[in-house]
Amino acid sequence: MFRIDSDGIARDEMEVRSADTDRFFKAKIPFFFSMLQEISAKHSSASHCGIPEFVKRENKTWVIVRARITVDRLPDWMETVNLETWPETPFRMFAPRLVTGASADGSPIFTAISHWVVIDIERGRPVRPNEALQFFRIPDKETRYIDPDIGKLRIAEDFTGFRLPDYVPVTNYYDTDTNGHINNISYINWVCDAFPFSFLDSHMIKTFDCHWIKQTFDGDSVAVETYSEEREPLSSDNPTFYTRIVKRAEGADDVPVFEAETEWIRR
Repeated sequence: MFRIDSDGIARDEMEVRSADTDRFFKAKIPFFFSMLQEISAKHSSASHCGIPEFVKRENKTWVIVRARITVDRLPDWMETVNLETWPETPFRMFAPRLVTGASADGSPIFTAISHWVVIDIERGRPVRPNEALQFFRIPDKETRYIDPDIGKLRIAEDFTGFRLPDYVPVTNYYDTDTNGHINNISYINWVCDAFPFSFLDSHMIKTFDCHWIKQTFDGDSVAVETYSEEREPLSSDNPTFYTRIVKRAEGADDVPVFEAETEWIRR
């Protein structure tokens, strides 16, 4: 049951459904991003700063631009994940949000650090999030604190070495939202879909660090490029991959729309 305590920490539970699992009945990586976005949206809505109310009242909206999820273990089908989330003090133009997930005995399942920006819809530009954050209580550091500064993400143009065949996803109806934008979690699915089945059978993501750069829309042509600096990363115990999703148009340069660094371990 969703609730917010006196420290400003929101709590909820989410059960791992069969649709959220892989062929081993373990939670898929996109499910972690679903948990992150769902509890974040609930917390904002309960604090009178959810997207529908925010748009109507101030013509502004929340947009996630960065997330780093560290996975301690993959929860099982029908397991309940106990979630906590809270905002942190803004830095630069970002409104940081922390989300943690734990099992019934309190052992950690994942930690997510996300950076959000407030967009002035009329101008189409970010504004400082301080006014929006006044709707939330930021917990005292003694109560709950995780440093939200996760540094810069690797620049895709630096990649050399191993490269998987490019994956070209076909956008479907359920990849889009009300405005025809490709939704955030579709990018996460595409990153995973670029890998061979045999690798996904033998490995799991330990850390997923990503940056949403530009919006894409239904009908855009996109491709997923996957790189590694290792010579044979698919057979490595702890490989790291770099992914760039680009929008392609005839007669024009590719435009990066999403980047990610993923660290993997054997199952």
